[in-house]
Amino acid sequence: MGGVNPDARRPPVVFLGPTLPVAEAARILAADYRPPAELGSVYRAARERPAAIGIVDGYFERVPAVWHKEILYALSLGVRVYGAASMGALRAAELAEFGMIPVGEVAEQYRLGVLTDDDEVAVLHAPTQGGYRPLSEPMVNIRATLAAAVREAVIGEEVAAALATRAKGMFYPDREWGALLERAGEDDPAAAAQLARLRAWLPAGAVDQKRLDAERLLAEMGRWIESGGGPPPVTFPFEQTENWQQLVVGDAAAAAPTGDAPPGTGGGGVVDGRSARGGRGREESGAVNGDGRPGIRNRSGTSAPRPPEDTPEDIAADTADGAPADTDGGTAGWRALRAGEVPRRHADDIGGVRELERARRPVLVEGALDRWPALERWSPGYLREKVGRTRVPVEFYPSGSYYGSWVQAPLRMDRYLDILTSQGEAERCYLAQVPLLDLLPELAEDLSVPGCLAGAPELGLALFVGRDTVTALHYHSNEQALLCQVSGAKDVLLFPPSDHRYLNHHPWYSYRFNFSRIDFSAVPAGPNSPLRHTTPLRVTVRAGEALYIPLYWGHLVEGPGTTSSVTFFWRPTAGRTWWPPAMRLRAAAGGAVRRRLVSPVSEAFSRRFGLGG
Repeated sequence: MGGVNPDARRPPVVFLGPTLPVAEAARILAADYRPPAELGSVYRAARERPAAIGIVDGYFERVPAVWHKEILYALSLGVRVYGAASMGALRAAELAEFGMIPVGEVAEQYRLGVLTDDDEVAVLHAPTQGGYRPLSEPMVNIRATLAAAVREAVIGEEVAAALATRAKGMFYPDREWGALLERAGEDDPAAAAQLARLRAWLPAGAVDQKRLDAERLLAEMGRWIESGGGPPPVTFPFEQTENWQQLVVGDAAAAAPTGDAPPGTGGGGVVDGRSARGGRGREESGAVNGDGRPGIRNRSGTSAPRPPEDTPEDIAADTADGAPADTDGGTAGWRALRAGEVPRRHADDIGGVRELERARRPVLVEGALDRWPALERWSPGYLREKVGRTRVPVEFYPSGSYYGSWVQAPLRMDRYLDILTSQGEAERCYLAQVPLLDLLPELAEDLSVPGCLAGAPELGLALFVGRDTVTALHYHSNEQALLCQVSGAKDVLLFPPSDHRYLNHHPWYSYRFNFSRIDFSAVPAGPNSPLRHTTPLRVTVRAGEALYIPLYWGHLVEGPGTTSSVTFFWRPTAGRTWWPPAMRLRAAAGGAVRRRLVSPVSEAFSRRFGLGG
């Protein structure tokens, strides 16, 4: 096929993620920068006839990877395609003989067969909101850094080889210098001395080979465009296979907007090289929450225009009971929702867990945490010192929405705290429902069992730490809960069991049977709201307070700002005979599905891939 004059083409397209920030890349090459490549990305770009295509980062594993066929299609159209550093290096090494141009050291090592494993370039990274910030160290960077350390006589070849072997044996999300050097050389004084020099040398001496290769790719693309060079020679016939036709037809049906990632991906999957997007997905919702819009209540205190569907009658209904109208421009459904207040009681007035349960309604307990050292101690600095090296399961939200798909990945506590305390917009991640006594027992000494839980059976204890978080509406089918707020505050909306028929839960056979499918960031307002017949309660739980959440009570929790809390769970002491039989049957059936089907599959998946299901 004939080529197209580069001057008549659109700007070059570059697929870039954690390897190099777009702002820095743009200083090297003016280009259309897009999220990491996945299935269909290069095909859509090629149809636009850009001056050239550069592939640096890309997804694979649970997100379909960019096909070789897409790159061949681009080449057949006369589009020059470059690859480097990560996914681009893999594809360029494989397609060099067809005209794709490998750039840089990583691509060359793959082309020569020195490197063969995909995990050499895999890296855990933050979602889109975090600018794809790398959260682990790729193996190719570790190798390049160790080689530089040997050249500069920081360490010897034997120590470098031992560290490379140790790093290669680690699962790629766990690869980072702190974990790699931890306890290394303990039994060898000579090696220990070398490792001490390496630790001191690393901040200035570490080599980011993937970044260097990406910068080189951009520079080479720029030189070629400036030279006005022609298209690459096409040395192969492009075959229109059945699978290719399915991709083309499917892409046309999807009508994905060019220059953007499909809904639910946002280009912000958690892993570059081995994407962990999906996981325990909330696939039914593509709406975005947590993008600067308050979720439950208007935190700005200012008024915003009401949408057209809010009539004067709606506004009057909103304020008829004396509650202020919700004027948040981003969560219209809350304007038409009236909610009562949760009753308050002091902990000293509650004789024990049976008395707490007797009301069968939520209760805000004041003074329950008065003697907790955690209220004063739990600063980011304290948590770093106490449990900073412990690995915890962090939930990441690739779409940037707490209502979107999410995946769990291991991360050291100190690195997670770095994300929470970073400047700018909060990245969408959450340390949620972590078994505190099992993973972080050092923090247990800062807590004690509140007196209002006296007489409770065996207690479970979960830790929650996050920033601008939102949980989907759900209910507990087997356990009661006491949410204890340590720092910050959480807004909680609660629905009684009698409202369940209005809350659109997943079917009983789903493993998410106790979760609502309603996206509370996009609930319609006015008479068409699915919540118009509900009778919710609303409460703000501040530091030092606790909220009792009874069995089957639906609750949606929003944590504005940086918050930490722990929740006690326990089986009801007075039985569940007061709840409708249908409710108990649904909970029993849903729980059986989760235990018999979902849990074994999830556990097997976790064992195979080392990721949370």
